[in-house]
Amino acid sequence: MTRKKDAPAYTLHWVTDQLAVGQAPMSYDQLDAIKDQGVTAIMNLCAEFCDLHDIESGHGFDVYYLPIPDEEAPDMPAMEEALAWLDEAIYLGKKVLIHCRHGIGRTGTVLNAYLLRRGLGHKLAGKKLKGLKSQPANFNQWWTLRKYGRRTGKLTVREPSLEYKHLVDLSPFFGDYEALTARAEERIRIEEGDCARCGQGHTNCCSTPIRLSFAEAVYVSHRINVTLPSEKRQQLISRAMAAARTEASTTRGLESATDEWCLAVSGAMCPLLEDERCLLYPSRPLQCRTFELSETSQEELWNTELEPALSKLSQDIFLAFTGFFPDESPPRLTLPDVVSGRYVQRFFKYLLEHQKR
Repeated sequence: MTRKKDAPAYTLHWVTDQLAVGQAPMSYDQLDAIKDQGVTAIMNLCAEFCDLHDIESGHGFDVYYLPIPDEEAPDMPAMEEALAWLDEAIYLGKKVLIHCRHGIGRTGTVLNAYLLRRGLGHKLAGKKLKGLKSQPANFNQWWTLRKYGRRTGKLTVREPSLEYKHLVDLSPFFGDYEALTARAEERIRIEEGDCARCGQGHTNCCSTPIRLSFAEAVYVSHRINVTLPSEKRQQLISRAMAAARTEASTTRGLESATDEWCLAVSGAMCPLLEDERCLLYPSRPLQCRTFELSETSQEELWNTELEPALSKLSQDIFLAFTGFFPDESPPRLTLPDVVSGRYVQRFFKYLLEHQKR
């Protein structure tokens, strides 16, 4: 069967804007086509292809492997664990593909279970699946769903939905931030050319405390969530908390633990550094990007462009989250706190203090 001209090498069947189903990809062209259509995470159900999940992971996807033999259904504990991963991935904004070998029985079973988990009940779930070939294919799979449906029940306190409705659309703010980083990169290219960059060519910046504006903290946290797999994020959180504890214990009692204080003195390094490379290199903070510039150029760039733009963007995001203008820019946050997620606590503490004024 030949493909239509300009048709992708792999056809995704979208259930929602973030969730698709299909068959097992059988070539690197198909993996590329899946990625080109926005998918960043895959739930692989193929027990018969023992290496495919490793190939998918090596191709840059966040992969959850739930091996189910053909014509079978997963047991309840394995199902719950897999659906919890799927829930988190979709909540974080990832686009997910569920597939078995042909995208029918096993895929339909797990997809149907997810609809039940989201509170649709059997009737609404059946309507959502109508027209898809991804359907439970035998009694064993249907019976598993009946048992799972009895455990989850139907959501009645509100309208059930497969989509997570985030209160704030951050995409315009992220677009402004990415435009700012592009201008900074152009400045560095003009002044420094193709120099070695921290996080790829060297790690000189990785023992320097990185302080992020509120806008950067929100953006970097988002990029960690959508680009890194769950296991890697857990490792990052552990490293970030260890770095924060080490730095805090080393600087405790000192009169001044300023930005000049070196993480290397405390024995800690940037939590994003792994095997001499930055895990978030394409989305690294501006302080990391401008490290290669001379001290004079850094000062001029930050004072005239970066600092004013970040301050305004931080205030705009603060307004979007809270509904009121801050009297001043939200305080800067440490990179370990952003990576670990503790910056959210600091934000709410700042918010409470601000409201008391």
